[in-house]
Amino acid sequence: MLDFQQTVQQIQQVSVAERIHVIELILQSVKHDINTSLTIKPREFVIRKFSLGTEVHVDRDKLYAERISL
Repeated sequence: MLDFQQTVQQIQQVSVAERIHVIELILQSVKHDINTSLTIKPREFVIRKFSLGTEVHVDRDKLYAERISL
């Protein structure tokens, strides 16, 4: 924690332009971290087949419309 406080004091002692530059560097670093952490890796999954004993017809448009309206 002492190192952090010293760093803050050093930043406070430099010019406004240099502080703004530090802020920009921190922002770039945060954006990079966010972009790398949001990269979603697709998960593998297995589809299990089963039989209901008869063929089932599904109106996908109606099914999706019901999901959206909930």
